[in-house]
Amino acid sequence: MTAPISAQVQTISQELWQRRDNLPALQYHQADITEGVPVELAEGIFLLRLPLPFALNHINLYLLREADGWTLIDTGISTQTARDLWDSVFASPFFTAHGSLKRIVVTHHHPDHVGMVGWIAEKFPEVPVYMTAGELEVAGRYSDPKRDVVAERTPLWIEHGIPAAVSTELINHMPRYGTQVCALPIGVRVLDTSQHLELGGRRWKPIIGRGHSPEHLSLLSEDGKVLIGGDQVLPKITPNIAVWPGGDQNPLYSYLDTLRRFEDIPASTLLLPSHKQPFVGVARRVEEIRAHHEERLGVVLSACTRPMSAYEFLPALFGRELRNEQIGFGLGEAIAHLNYLESVGLLASAVDAAGLRRFERH
Repeated sequence: MTAPISAQVQTISQELWQRRDNLPALQYHQADITEGVPVELAEGIFLLRLPLPFALNHINLYLLREADGWTLIDTGISTQTARDLWDSVFASPFFTAHGSLKRIVVTHHHPDHVGMVGWIAEKFPEVPVYMTAGELEVAGRYSDPKRDVVAERTPLWIEHGIPAAVSTELINHMPRYGTQVCALPIGVRVLDTSQHLELGGRRWKPIIGRGHSPEHLSLLSEDGKVLIGGDQVLPKITPNIAVWPGGDQNPLYSYLDTLRRFEDIPASTLLLPSHKQPFVGVARRVEEIRAHHEERLGVVLSACTRPMSAYEFLPALFGRELRNEQIGFGLGEAIAHLNYLESVGLLASAVDAAGLRRFERH
């Protein structure tokens, strides 16, 4: 007799992690966070929240106080509102009393993290910018003005079942990287992630995550008290894990695999995420994220009652109608779940004579 779907998925996921019970619950930091107003969350570490023009309407950036200035972790998306808020911060006594900007460190290439780097670098032309090699490569490729990265996704969309008319609408509605990201400065420096970093009077261990982006940077303080997590481990929401042309074709596996690097972080560590409220309880959150994806994999597998395209899985995976750019991001996430299930032998796919890929139970 075939095992129940939930048991099949759980058996596969046990290859990536062992379930842990009785972990301490998450404890959220009680800081009152207001957009554009830095708030100190640990000695010399300030959260600065900027607005985003999306459903996820904010990003948390971090200013680390140096002896003679500041280190900035991430920059926000390129909008006039963000520029106005940054001008206000840079002119404030809070900022100027401790010197100027000394360096910018970017966790990954997504526009809400790297978007303002070029603009800030023009204001502080001597300030070095640091990224991991994998993130710098993608940022450079996406920002190439000679390319239309959105249009380049059309073959992937068509292969996975998006109707041609919807694909055309996506090309018109999906945001362009170049409109959200200022041109990167020349000479961005590649971080040596094998070495500790000296930032804000602390030593930090780089932790590389994959799946959400190719070489995502998180930073754990040497004393274990603070983790600057970026998007890799978020409270209440999970990062987008999607398949894109030229990228990781099994990003959900990569993401779940690299979550193991966070599971033994001390229970008392304060996680400073890029979105939502800072919290204590990284290990518990890792288990919650794993359980979420395991449940979603089960939903996808249960929905596969016949050969289906990735587009046909969207209602089951998301439980609501997706619109405009949500379809593009949602399809990428559906493909990620389907490719994971195919990679572990629970699904198989084939492309028909018309170029349409369908998945079916193995």
